[in-house]
Amino acid sequence: MTESIYNKSATSTLDIYKPAKVLQCSITTATGEAYWPHNDGEGDPWWQSSSSPKFYQYVVTFTVTAQNHGSHKSRDDREYNGLDVSVGDWLAGSQDGRCMQIISVSAKSTTSVTCVIEDVLRYNTFRSSTGSPIFSTPGTAILFTLNESGKPLLDPLPASVVSSDFFPNVTSRFEYMNPAENFRLEKTAHGFARGDVIVVTEGGVYEKANASTMARTIGVVSVAGPGPNQFMVMPQNRIIDFNPSLPGNIGDYIYADTDGDLTATETGKVIFLKIKDAVSSDVTSGNASAVANANSILEVNGANVTFTGGNTTITAQDFNNATANTSVSASLVAEPGTLTSDSGTYSYGLLGGYIPFSGNIDTGGGNVTITVNSDASGSGAYGAGIADATDIRNAIDAGNIANLTVSVLGSGEIKLSEANGNAMTLYNVSGDAQGNVNMFGTSSVTGLPLTSSATTGNFLKLIRTDGGPIDLEDRYGTPTADLDIYSVHNGQFPLGLYIEHGVRQGGVTVVADESARNSLTAQGGDMAYVVNAGDSEWGLFIYDGSAWVEVGNQDSAATDAQTMSYTYTAPGGGFGGIETVNLNNISPGSKIIDVAVEVTTALTNYSGGTAPTIEVGTASDLDAYMDEDASDLESTGVYSAQPNYLYPATQNNDLALRARISHRGATIGGFTLTITYV
Repeated sequence: MTESIYNKSATSTLDIYKPAKVLQCSITTATGEAYWPHNDGEGDPWWQSSSSPKFYQYVVTFTVTAQNHGSHKSRDDREYNGLDVSVGDWLAGSQDGRCMQIISVSAKSTTSVTCVIEDVLRYNTFRSSTGSPIFSTPGTAILFTLNESGKPLLDPLPASVVSSDFFPNVTSRFEYMNPAENFRLEKTAHGFARGDVIVVTEGGVYEKANASTMARTIGVVSVAGPGPNQFMVMPQNRIIDFNPSLPGNIGDYIYADTDGDLTATETGKVIFLKIKDAVSSDVTSGNASAVANANSILEVNGANVTFTGGNTTITAQDFNNATANTSVSASLVAEPGTLTSDSGTYSYGLLGGYIPFSGNIDTGGGNVTITVNSDASGSGAYGAGIADATDIRNAIDAGNIANLTVSVLGSGEIKLSEANGNAMTLYNVSGDAQGNVNMFGTSSVTGLPLTSSATTGNFLKLIRTDGGPIDLEDRYGTPTADLDIYSVHNGQFPLGLYIEHGVRQGGVTVVADESARNSLTAQGGDMAYVVNAGDSEWGLFIYDGSAWVEVGNQDSAATDAQTMSYTYTAPGGGFGGIETVNLNNISPGSKIIDVAVEVTTALTNYSGGTAPTIEVGTASDLDAYMDEDASDLESTGVYSAQPNYLYPATQNNDLALRARISHRGATIGGFTLTITYV
């Protein structure tokens, strides 16, 4: 199988009871895999079509010396070995400390690993006066991981095999271009420049920020490369990759849920901005139709799976019965059909030919013509006009044949894989430019056989969609050997940018009226100032994720601290010893909490036998919030009523409050009326 490179740190598998993984490795072979394909236009001396091209990727095979430790939490009890090697790990030469990252793993056992390593950012290439990126091979190397701050974890370091230059060279490499501070992302032909502010949109696209997307800022571009499709940002905050349960999609805000978990449903408390989806971890059996023996037990991510035997379908179901505990599910996938170059049938003694040449490939859906007319890679290796295996692979990839993958093996052969196990048929169309040599078959450019038969077997495939590890350990019997599977962590947890304090910073937009406000594309926390929100008065609104909620208006701004008051001093006016006072207005959604009358001087010397009173309400219901029995204007003191009346938010107009004072012509006395509302 092949694994892919991702941003990954040791945080992904952090466990307080597990030590850092530091393995001593003996590199036995190293074969150039790929030249850097992009010309920077400024005289790059080492890219693939230069006069002195240098590989930036290599296929290496190495043996592993097991690292003994004291933890019971590792895949093998108290030991790291070759099965613990993962994509994203780093290899550094024990003598010079040159570091290269593992970007794919094609085979591994407890003692041996075959993988592709990359000179990340071509740091070693430009550090060397000769453009040589790789450490000495054959030779000894140290395998290690990085922490979430982009620093190498080298404890315990096998000091007996490293030189005095090793540690300072390794640490200097990550200080110069720290991957946590210069986070690498990818977008085809992005066109970004250094200093651009980058956001991730709700649709999951990396773009330059504008006024409407600024809240989704990831960071500032620090390097517009390498090449046209990659770029690096200085994150505005920490990027985390250790949480396998990060929900939602790229561009979503992730909130704190009411049960202490995380959710993509808005709750008002933003924790993360999701900037990358999870990449699944998976492993496929190396044995078609493999079946686990009955009663054997395999520990999967700390939970036991007991097998019932039978057939491949039952074995897959045994895995799926435990998914809730393991986070791993199983399925059966067709044994892929394959065709691999026969190196003994190359017409020129090596895989390659003079462009152009072409052929057809049929995997059951009809012929697709493949024309090789680029020497981008081959010109560096063999001279102008010659396509090599990489050029041919790229041409076949460009044919976009469904379910067909093409790879160049470490020994140089081309391998075609048809995922559904269909038969493949290859046809020659035109020979190469020099010897009219066919593209396929014996005595050809590629040495690829002309036919392959359809397959009939099924492989067991395990997958963990949240990107976490698939750790396997035999507990009874030999299920890993029976199923020909091994532990992997070739995926990646989703990436989230931490939002400081958990609160998104919203903006305020000025609009003319409520119709214009409703046309805005808003997110929770955004605010709108409406010039005319009704009655030719302004209003301030906040978007709660589903609707606009008024938080203030011209009337409420004119009221002191959400209270209104009126002071009466005898003698009063009005007809017949009664006067009605217009108080202030309250807005829709307001709630009257308390109505208080503080009598500072008792009302006396009034006419008739009826005592003075006060009522508070509206024009249509003058004692709605305080009736005449709630106070005694003939006695000093404070009298109150608590109506707790909510004026519906669905109303379109403000509510005007009134007070009716029946002073009966009193010539002495006074009081203060106060209404409190929210």
